[in-house]
Amino acid sequence: MNLKKTGVFLYTMLSTLKVNLVGQLWLNELMVILAMPFTYQPSDLKEYPYLKKMLAALLLLLMFQVITDLLVVHSTPQNYLRGWAGTILAMLSFIFLFKTLNEPSAILFFIFMTMIKNIIYTDDVVDSDMSYFKFKIAPILTNAMYLLIYYLYQRGETKLALSSMIGFALLCFAMDSRSTGVIFFIGAAIIYFLNNDISISRQKIILFSVLAAILFQICYFFYVKAVLDGEIGGDHSREQLQRLDNPYNPLGLLMTGRAETFAAGAAIADQPIFGHGSWAPDKTLKYYVILLAYHDEDMNLQNAKEIDHLVPSHSILMGAWVNWGIGGFIATCYLFWLLMKMGFFIIRNGQEMALYPVLVLMTIGLIWTFLFSPFQHLRLYVPGIAAILLTSYYELTETSAPPEWALSNN
Repeated sequence: MNLKKTGVFLYTMLSTLKVNLVGQLWLNELMVILAMPFTYQPSDLKEYPYLKKMLAALLLLLMFQVITDLLVVHSTPQNYLRGWAGTILAMLSFIFLFKTLNEPSAILFFIFMTMIKNIIYTDDVVDSDMSYFKFKIAPILTNAMYLLIYYLYQRGETKLALSSMIGFALLCFAMDSRSTGVIFFIGAAIIYFLNNDISISRQKIILFSVLAAILFQICYFFYVKAVLDGEIGGDHSREQLQRLDNPYNPLGLLMTGRAETFAAGAAIADQPIFGHGSWAPDKTLKYYVILLAYHDEDMNLQNAKEIDHLVPSHSILMGAWVNWGIGGFIATCYLFWLLMKMGFFIIRNGQEMALYPVLVLMTIGLIWTFLFSPFQHLRLYVPGIAAILLTSYYELTETSAPPEWALSNN
């Protein structure tokens, strides 16, 4: 095992263990801190302009965190140190993984070891049959699918790879992991169109969008009916649909399923400029009440006060605005824009890369993560995917792209 694979092995395996240091610190993050003098070189910023831009976005976020926490809301040291540590660790993890995952074999080993880690380690959130598949089985199968479709695509078995993706998407829909199903379904559609040299025009985009919307609504109708009849899905999906006035309205399901994201709007409206600060507590339970309203649930105020509640967001982008105001939101949007610019560039031009279908899925997954995943994903999940996209982007531009349309010159 070479040095890079050793680093990948330790990074993934140590991510299952915590140590109390400025809040809870994963051991792999401690390893990243200790390894930084040996992985980072000042010349990296000049050699990889997009690395510099992405680190600048995170530093900008950190600056707004400091301004809000110290000068505006006067957060407690425990809260602001945890908030700042998350951003700093995101930067260090990103650098470490970018310098480690700089070749396809290292990326594939990272995916494999992530799958093994998910098999060994079970998160505390896994506490029901629904959450067991969604948070335990689905991540394992997702990484297994990455390896499978890489193998099939590399061998030229594109149709079999797409069929496998559609089949896995249907399994996820049936087992209450809808977001994963959507990612694989959309990924398969994108790969199909871009691998068949189908000319794209504005008229075709409009026509395809209309047909896709109609097909989606038809499929959604049968999905809802099957869930309500108890043929597929679990209690969680059934309960979500039953509390909706119109279960056949997909927007209603999105609102009740991602209520934290919508509840965050009220928190932003109250503190739009500077935000509520790192790990901001919902002291009056105002936003918690809004959250329960989207869930159509009653609240026992006395019981709710016995537990500390944070201002909800369940979105990296919205969470940045909730906690650190418009400045934090802009900094996070800039990071998101850089990632999407690289990801879409790879999607449009990287069909010859063996990792292409995996990169498509990771790009789509990042969109969902920034929109609908807890802010902590910026520290725990985003650095690995960002490192893989950045490595693949530079591999693609160095081998096939003329300098005038490289992203770093745009």
